[in-house]
Amino acid sequence: MFLRICGKNALVVGGGAVAERKIRSLLACGASVTVVAKSFSAEVRRMARSGTIRTIPGPFRDDSLNSMGIAFAATSDAGVNRAVSRGAKRRGIPVNVADSPDDCTFLLPAVASGSGFIVAISTSGKNPGAARAIREFLEDHGAELSVRMERGRRRTTLRGSPGKVYIVGAGPGDPDLLTVRALGLLRSADVVIYDYLVPEEIFSLAPRKAKRICYSRRGRTSGHGSTMKQEAVHGAMARFAREGKSVVRLKCGDPLIFGRGGEEAEFLTTRGIPFEIVPGITAAAGCAAAANLPLTHRDLSSCLMFIAGHETAEKRSPAVDWMRIPRNGTIAVYMGVSRAFRLERDMVRAGFPPDTPIAIVENGTRRSQRVIRGRLGDLSLLAEKREVRSPAMLFVGNSIGAIAPKETGSEHEDVPAAGRG
Repeated sequence: MFLRICGKNALVVGGGAVAERKIRSLLACGASVTVVAKSFSAEVRRMARSGTIRTIPGPFRDDSLNSMGIAFAATSDAGVNRAVSRGAKRRGIPVNVADSPDDCTFLLPAVASGSGFIVAISTSGKNPGAARAIREFLEDHGAELSVRMERGRRRTTLRGSPGKVYIVGAGPGDPDLLTVRALGLLRSADVVIYDYLVPEEIFSLAPRKAKRICYSRRGRTSGHGSTMKQEAVHGAMARFAREGKSVVRLKCGDPLIFGRGGEEAEFLTTRGIPFEIVPGITAAAGCAAAANLPLTHRDLSSCLMFIAGHETAEKRSPAVDWMRIPRNGTIAVYMGVSRAFRLERDMVRAGFPPDTPIAIVENGTRRSQRVIRGRLGDLSLLAEKREVRSPAMLFVGNSIGAIAPKETGSEHEDVPAAGRG
């Protein structure tokens, strides 16, 4: 229960540090506070001088409880605390005694608060340390709580519609980077179709009753972005939408940036199936921010290019003409890990200086994030030696070396160019 005490008379017996905490909490809730104690701390005296509270010097007297709506005993004398408890109980006044649950008629929980909400955690006074640990956990996840609060306020506009497909960007991997709309649609989905790159922390936000289908790189759907896999995804989206389900097609990053969102929207359009595209934070932006890599810089880079390092087998020739790419910009290469040697060779042949700064961000924004820095001329060597695995982003350009590596938050392996000391 949450007790409304705004405007109520509150008695605090005790004038030390414990009493200070009770007084501050009561004042924050709008109570009119009276403090009884033989001596008062400097802070309590300051509050009394400012008129914020009323003080009564001397020992506790039973009639001090008259006209009170709530009472707190916070002295170092167990006998005095019990006397406060007995007097309050006789009058039917809610009373809390510090460090003595048996003398309380109510217990103070550990509290985590945010914009528009208060979360209270109680262990019935038996394990306050555990309650504090849970509160700290909630405080550490304040960003996610704020997103969920926003979803709750706008619940009707965030729910998916039956018979419709939502092509949703899940961001680079950190669930805190989901958009409010993406989270709302995911939480109300009947069916969630996702790829192996989407972490469990994100797709597990769907309701337990929701059907979850993962198209991975194993078995019949093997191969990154293979034709067979994409056809299976198309068929599943259409089937469930025609059954009247709210379908969330969950894609890492942004659906329209190397995510085949355009192909899936085209498929749904030709079959008359309603759909909506929900943007997400693309891997280049998310990974660069998590690794402190400026994508543009006033002194170093005035343009940014997103390039696919992996070409579909149907293309007869590479789509990227490296001779036409500006040398003074920043290049973000998606899906280029397995082609590190070819990327290095093609860029150097096209005139990119071998000492151009690079960074490989593996599992960007996730707990297992790893950042490997070096030079373009050593790209293939670094990728092989450090055993880089997908998902990973490659960044090339002078702005990549503008900020020193972060000391915490991710693993950094700053690697100098081979043979340059």
